[in-house]
Amino acid sequence: MKRLLVLFLVMLCYAVNSFSQSETMHCCTMNSSTILNGHQTQAGMWMFSYSYMNSFLKNNYTGTTKVSDQSIFEKYLTSPVNMHMDMHMLTGMYGFSNNLSLMVMLDYNYMNMEMKMLGGGMNMGMRPSLMSMKSTSHGFGDTKISGLYKLYSTNGHSLSADIGFSLPTGSIHKTEKVDISHFGEKEVYMMQTGSGTVDWLPGISYIYQQTKYSLGAETTALIHPYFNRMGYKLGNEFSVNAWTTYEWLQNTTVTLRLNYTSSGKIQGYDPDISAVLEPAADPQNYGGSFLKGYLGLAYYFTEGSLKHTKIGAEFGLPVYQYFNGIQTASIYNAMISWTLMF
Repeated sequence: MKRLLVLFLVMLCYAVNSFSQSETMHCCTMNSSTILNGHQTQAGMWMFSYSYMNSFLKNNYTGTTKVSDQSIFEKYLTSPVNMHMDMHMLTGMYGFSNNLSLMVMLDYNYMNMEMKMLGGGMNMGMRPSLMSMKSTSHGFGDTKISGLYKLYSTNGHSLSADIGFSLPTGSIHKTEKVDISHFGEKEVYMMQTGSGTVDWLPGISYIYQQTKYSLGAETTALIHPYFNRMGYKLGNEFSVNAWTTYEWLQNTTVTLRLNYTSSGKIQGYDPDISAVLEPAADPQNYGGSFLKGYLGLAYYFTEGSLKHTKIGAEFGLPVYQYFNGIQTASIYNAMISWTLMF
């Protein structure tokens, strides 16, 4: 029976991994579907985790209203078609005591955006011709370091706080790699891999744990207090997660999770990015309010060579999306993860 469960999970991970590709910066909170806040290691214990997230965006909206290409071309030279994003995340955690843990997260991102651009001539129907173009960007993101401290723990209830910061190891100087003539122009804000600033990461988490199930909630923030060297700063982000987990088979858990994120517009602007190129080049077209629902499945090995190892998968769909300005809507998020504790 256990072998069948492992085979099922491996097949599920393969299926999630085989979905298309990716996500943008109206959701610049690329939240890990593995909730790490509040999940601390014991004194002297290490935890390492690798996660792969695949996201896809399509269709353009402002507020909750769909926007046509024609409307976008009234102000911008190009209109987004879709965007794919792959994110690889590596997390390490060490328990200095039963109440205090330190966590470090690194990530590498690959982004691919497809757009339409008005051509220079007219076709037989006397309508402007359209050209398709693609732009790609990839690189390391900002490095996140957090300390997690357990404030309270009794009778299955625990309350934890964490405070951390993000180091600007990602780039804000990416240039376009496109398949048409304007190669070499600077990438728009959402295609950059970093914020360019030292940012703050406060959060607080609550978990209620029983033998077969647990309930949890956390609120976190990503605060950009400074302008970067190019003269702008990303909008602050606030996120709330609420989830329930149930062990429906031995060592196998299913999780339902809701995530609400609110983020602001970009303040300032990069003088090397022309706002008329496309909606994502305009600092006013960032941020909004987003609600997503997730279904997750995980298996924990308790014996053999894989003892203390956990594999998991999670798939999420948007429930509600409100966009500040013109942005491309999220279609799905998918994640697989592997965790080792020793």
